Amino acid sequence: MKTNRILWMFTAILFCGVSVFFCGCKSAKASYPLVAGTLEEALPADSAPAKVLEAINSAARFHQHEILNDTANDVVVFCLDEVDNTSTEGYGIVVVKGSTSTTLPNIRNTRQPLARYDQATGNLWLTSSAMEGTGIQVEWLYLLRFKDDNTAYVAATVNPYEVQQALCQRLGYVINGQEITLYDGQRQIAVATNTVTDMGGFDADQPLWIGEQMCYDISGEKPTLLVTPGVKYTTGLVLTYDDMPIVAGSLTIDEKGQIRIGDLETIARPFEGSYLDQDNNEPNLLISYRRNDGKYDVRIGIFRLTNLDDGIGTMKEEGLDFTATDAAGNPIGGVITLHSDTAVVTFTRSTWGLLENGAAFSYTRDPNP
Repeated sequence: MKTNRILWMFTAILFCGVSVFFCGCKSAKASYPLVAGTLEEALPADSAPAKVLEAINSAARFHQHEILNDTANDVVVFCLDEVDNTSTEGYGIVVVKGSTSTTLPNIRNTRQPLARYDQATGNLWLTSSAMEGTGIQVEWLYLLRFKDDNTAYVAATVNPYEVQQALCQRLGYVINGQEITLYDGQRQIAVATNTVTDMGGFDADQPLWIGEQMCYDISGEKPTLLVTPGVKYTTGLVLTYDDMPIVAGSLTIDEKGQIRIGDLETIARPFEGSYLDQDNNEPNLLISYRRNDGKYDVRIGIFRLTNLDDGIGTMKEEGLDFTATDAAGNPIGGVITLHSDTAVVTFTRSTWGLLENGAAFSYTRDPNP
């Protein structure tokens, strides 16, 4: 069971940049009980430690790794790891457009930020960790743009607290026995069934909270806000997310810096998770969603035969289509289909002699991932 404390120490607070104002939304305020927010105030502005800023500003050598390489638009984004053999302590982004490089030292780069450039609008979207901890995933959303000389600058940032407060006026719920129904205003968006039986039942005062799991999918035309409500039970200050859906809404920022969150929906990722093989009951099929491009990382282990650790999957009508690299270094692919809690991996594009086309392997979803 995944749990996390409501009370924590802020381990990461980012540079806030330009103010962003929230506008009204399409959904009316819910007449149902509203979710509560775990963040008590807006995350204040911060910057890299002074010694890190000094090192970045004076460094001759940078050690960095790439998080975006948009060759079509000549835009590259790097995370700084070290400057002159000195750690940047998790701070620093470098944006390169054409031959112009811009260093943004106050943006944290822990938990692998994501970036995407939209040529049509000139927007460079960047996500960065705002808070870190076991079970905590809270992100800032940055909107970067380029000046005429290709210098990058922060046009706007979205503070997690402001997002939380906007959603706390929209996201309502009704609890009937073990069934939790979620509403966006007056509109029902999801029904979840609680399966946690060892924590004394729902908290009587405030059972549903948001704020500890808020991040972004920037693979589409607009950024998509992803929020998972947590459930509070009577035994202790903990939130659990075992049975709760991901709530998603598109996010737009206009030229005045006003932000709008579209209608909230729940999104299904039925393939995501860990699966046990049927030979030795070990986790040998791992599928995880990639927020930067909307695809899936797929890792397949076949007992006493091979491991395919670099698979990339795409959702298609027939299932999750994947391509990986076989033991001979050649492309290999197939499709994963889901039958209740059983995932079946069928190879359809294989040139490796030990895996013929049509070979299929079954895995069972891990009940305790």
